[in-house]
Amino acid sequence: MLHVLRHYFPVRKGLLVISESILLTLVVYQVMSQHLLSPLRNDVLRDLLMRSLSQKDALNHCLLGSFQVAILAQIAIGFNELYDFRISSSRYARAARFVGSAGSAVLLALAVMVLVRLANAEGFLLFAGVAFTQRALLLTVSLILGFTVLYFWRTLFHALLQRIKVDERMLILGSGRAAQSLAKELIGRDDSGYRIVGIATPGPAWSPETKSEEPPTAMQFVPRSSGGSALSVLENHDENLPDRRGAEAPDSNAMMWLEAERILDEAAQPVQRNQSLFELVQELDVDSIFVALDNRRGIQPTEDLLKCRLAGVMVEEGEALFERLAGKISVEAMRPSYLIFNQGFVQSPQAQLAKRTLDILCALVGIVLAAPIMLVTALFVRFGSPGPVLFRQERTGQHDRSFTLLKFRSMREDAEKNSGPVWATEDDPRITKFGKIMRKTRLDELPQLWNVLMGDMSMVGPRPERPHFVRDLEAKIPYFTQRQIVKPGLTGWAQINYPYGNTLEDAVQKLQYDLFYIKFQSLIFDLSILFNTIKIVVLRRGT
Repeated sequence: MLHVLRHYFPVRKGLLVISESILLTLVVYQVMSQHLLSPLRNDVLRDLLMRSLSQKDALNHCLLGSFQVAILAQIAIGFNELYDFRISSSRYARAARFVGSAGSAVLLALAVMVLVRLANAEGFLLFAGVAFTQRALLLTVSLILGFTVLYFWRTLFHALLQRIKVDERMLILGSGRAAQSLAKELIGRDDSGYRIVGIATPGPAWSPETKSEEPPTAMQFVPRSSGGSALSVLENHDENLPDRRGAEAPDSNAMMWLEAERILDEAAQPVQRNQSLFELVQELDVDSIFVALDNRRGIQPTEDLLKCRLAGVMVEEGEALFERLAGKISVEAMRPSYLIFNQGFVQSPQAQLAKRTLDILCALVGIVLAAPIMLVTALFVRFGSPGPVLFRQERTGQHDRSFTLLKFRSMREDAEKNSGPVWATEDDPRITKFGKIMRKTRLDELPQLWNVLMGDMSMVGPRPERPHFVRDLEAKIPYFTQRQIVKPGLTGWAQINYPYGNTLEDAVQKLQYDLFYIKFQSLIFDLSILFNTIKIVVLRRGT
């Protein structure tokens, strides 16, 4: 994976984005520069003279403008989730979304071209030598042609990925929840760049006599007489080995193990018994070992790991890979040593100033642009059900300070008269008819722009919770208070990645995303979350 601006980016996705940028730029440039090739027409010459541009300068501006159009087109592609390999790998989903992406790209490019003309910003989308209407027509044709080329290139790209095995061969060391979570997270991630070749368990092999709490593995090893590490590798290629799939699940995580086995059915290779970790790594030609042991004391094969590392095999924490894949900090990583000594969680004054500046600008622009929408929404709320237009509620902010949150009222005025503070549920009867629409489109949260402007909230951050729920969750979930070291947000990493929930498990899942955001917080990350929030609202995927 590539490490870009403190965030990890799959190499495959990076290659796809770069290659499509080049293809789109070349196609648009080819169409938009034809009039600039010799011999030049009289009308083209007159336009170049008026702009004080030579033929070479005009071609350079055309190339830059073509690249700018390619970036706008790729924003439309990303908006339609075509850089998600799980969607892009499907022929049917790819075809349907490419049509939508092409239409969105044309509209976006034409809208930007109109705004550039109105603002007289000559340095952007400059295609000298053609009239405005002709430029719009050529731009539309070039984008349609460009997306046609991209569609065939995308099909070829996925075909090449299936034929060329460029995945990094990885071995997971562990058998508990951490190893299971990592293996489960790798399922269906074709763009991860990793291929599991085995899951190895250090320590004595499981047997009924040991009465171990660990689930049984499909292959067992006896400890070497030389004192090497005993390993048991989860794999099902040996016909003489028992198959656990029809057996009774030994614990609540059995389904995770079965999903991991489905990976290994295709990826793992047969291994010999009585092998040390170093010998196993050599035989399987492993590139990376990810240590995912729930309890390392006394069972971690340190000597073998050192030999593997000195032999050129990468050894890394399983939690680090889990973070890169899932975009959240795993429950197993929520321990003092990991949070203290791990990179991230940087709160520099410069970053805080940049974030506050972004908050003020976004809040001001949002209030101005959303003013007509808020006025209409207020009228619907006022006449839709009895009660005030705005709903005021105490919420917990940064450093456990309370503030008054503003929202458009989406529930009945007496929603908690008898029940007291309770979480909202799906199809909550307290929600009004128009309230359901507001919650789906997130119109009810527009007044929070005032909270952002006043400094109580940020545009991006953890969801602000009510003090009653905060006290309850702090008593039940370790490190829940850590999410309050930053300001709560109008939107956030947890909000765009996890649906609305009202259970303890939902709170734990959201905490994992919130801690990941706090760890890697940056201006680029905030802008990415804001972009995805807009996409969710436009596509009506809100909660």
